[in-house]
Amino acid sequence: MGPCAEVRADRMGHGGRVPGRGGFRGPWLPRGVALACALRACVAFADGSPQDMVRSVPSSVMALCAARLSPGQETQWAPCPPAAEENPSLPADAPVKEDDIRDNPGPHPWIALGEVTAINLFVWTWDRYIANKDWAYISPSVWKENFRTGFVWDQDGFSTNQFAHPYHGGLYYTAARDNGLPYEAAVPLTFLGSLQWELFAENEPPSANDLINTTVGGVAMGEALYRLSSLVLDTEVRGRQRFVRELAAGIISPVRGFNRVLRGDVSHHGPSPTEWWPDDIAGWASLGYLKLGDGRSLAWGEDQFFIQGTLRYGNMYRGDFHRPFDAFDARVQFTTRENSLVTNARLQGLLAKATLWSAERDELRLGLLQQLDYTDTLAYEVGGQSLDAGLLHEHRFLNRSRLRTALLVEGSLITGVTSEHTDSEGNEGRDYDYGPGLGFQLQMAYLREDWEVVTLEAGAEHVLVVDGSGGSHRVHQAQLQVDLPVYKNLGMGSQLNWFQRHSRFDAFPAVTKDTWQLRIFVSLH
Repeated sequence: MGPCAEVRADRMGHGGRVPGRGGFRGPWLPRGVALACALRACVAFADGSPQDMVRSVPSSVMALCAARLSPGQETQWAPCPPAAEENPSLPADAPVKEDDIRDNPGPHPWIALGEVTAINLFVWTWDRYIANKDWAYISPSVWKENFRTGFVWDQDGFSTNQFAHPYHGGLYYTAARDNGLPYEAAVPLTFLGSLQWELFAENEPPSANDLINTTVGGVAMGEALYRLSSLVLDTEVRGRQRFVRELAAGIISPVRGFNRVLRGDVSHHGPSPTEWWPDDIAGWASLGYLKLGDGRSLAWGEDQFFIQGTLRYGNMYRGDFHRPFDAFDARVQFTTRENSLVTNARLQGLLAKATLWSAERDELRLGLLQQLDYTDTLAYEVGGQSLDAGLLHEHRFLNRSRLRTALLVEGSLITGVTSEHTDSEGNEGRDYDYGPGLGFQLQMAYLREDWEVVTLEAGAEHVLVVDGSGGSHRVHQAQLQVDLPVYKNLGMGSQLNWFQRHSRFDAFPAVTKDTWQLRIFVSLH
């Protein structure tokens, strides 16, 4: 008997087929089963140990083989128990080189740290020797001055600080994530990568807002892009389709794509991890016309066109949840006649949850979420990094429709808000203020199956200025959208947006400004 196989037999009669039942009861195996048993056992024995032989043969086949070897007995075959999971805390979908996992399971923090440092060296080399950026000329004396000066608030543009830096931070996070570190352990490495850059890669004083945006925003963006790249990958296909999938995943998450080439994962063939696809996922795109009123009537507003992509990954309101960002919502918008390529983006991921009430058609949760918010238009700029906590409720109707409601308290670590007087405080080149904020959000959506037919979002935030024109900003935002199914996956709808900023400055008169947007679009689900 094999090392971990167990055969238990009880004496009984044999012979013939039981009337009205399938299966074989005679002393001889069907030829196909006997051949399969022999072939599988011989191949496994040639490749490995007797334990490998036992594990390689399906339990149903082994039961028949055991019955053949013990005629006159009813034999039950107990296969070897599966190997225990050596490190259950690892992210389920990283890393994926199976030979490496068997030989050296567990996270690799030192490799991750080396990759974070290599990312900074690569980007700095590009900026210094190819792009020839003035701020990339560094030396030990520059490092000493950076330590002496300490952290300040920089004067970079809104899109650079609020979108480009989180993307850069996402590269650090991916280096940690793809080397087996879970969310909680990847955050410090993301912070360390940003700290390296601020202190050693520029001849300008280290920036406090860059450190916050790169770390916090990088964690959110890095995790979302990592999971998005998993949706593209398929380790079971070959040839051109495999090449295209690996290339697309590498574009979405460059550090992961680079690591997959180094590890040989791009040519590994086998079943794709089931964790790469969540149980609940929906995505759609909208294309249409936008009317932007910059403090004026919409009739006199700017004519624009936009395209927006939206992804709902997992279910924040119901179902299983194990790790941060197992459920998140993301959207990104590109608009014509704007100064920035990306004009609107929001990423909201669930970090933790506690179920307060669960029934067949209702579930109420207390959730903790991380949010990256970004809006950069000709009319106004607002965005930042925040942690939100509140109630998440989903009610299911009998006609396969659902109503989702979220009521959240928003605690912003850093928010940038448009200001008329930022330049007057010595912030040359910057037209927005910085500060922490506190507010609330209401989000509601009526869904027919996975189609969000009606959505309502409203929120208010009070931002205390710590760098800029001085004073505070009170920001109100609201959005109402209707997206009606027209034909199969094609829809048509409209959206009305409202933004209001009431600014109270320390040395200037108060300012109140309203901005409206009207959108008409077609959607593809």
